[in-house]
Amino acid sequence: MRKVYLLVIMLSMGFILSSSCSTVVNKIDSKLEKRRVFVILPFENNTETPLAGIRVSSMVEGVAMSKGYNVKSDLYFKESKDYTSTEIDNLLRELREKEVDYVITGSVNEFRYKTGIDGEPAVNIVIKVIDIKSSKIVLVGTGSKTGWSHESITTVAQKVINRLLP
Repeated sequence: MRKVYLLVIMLSMGFILSSSCSTVVNKIDSKLEKRRVFVILPFENNTETPLAGIRVSSMVEGVAMSKGYNVKSDLYFKESKDYTSTEIDNLLRELREKEVDYVITGSVNEFRYKTGIDGEPAVNIVIKVIDIKSSKIVLVGTGSKTGWSHESITTVAQKVINRLLP
């Protein structure tokens, strides 16, 4: 009987350990020419965390540059605020008149610690790459991840971004 309880406890612990750090990534993409001009716009913040959209767009910019994308960050002024979808659309319209090929934007739907500062970080990010000339979305990806309690939320977000950007 004691062995059965031990087995149940071990199986439960294995389930807890395997489920506490989960990742889901869904992605539809085409091949992007990294030498083309990319601009990273702010991401829409659908969370209760202030400035999560700006923080994620900044991380996307860094990851894109580290992967060899030709990112131009001087084509517009990025304020430290939460942007609405209307404001992001207006920025997109303004960029159509500049020498830009692709715009990367999206939304942040979760960006928090699940059970307080020592809890597990949880993020959900949607990335869209838009061909500025045709207004077509050429890449879209959605990623969700929870991390361990010793990880920061930005570490978990960067892992998701790395998986979403080709």
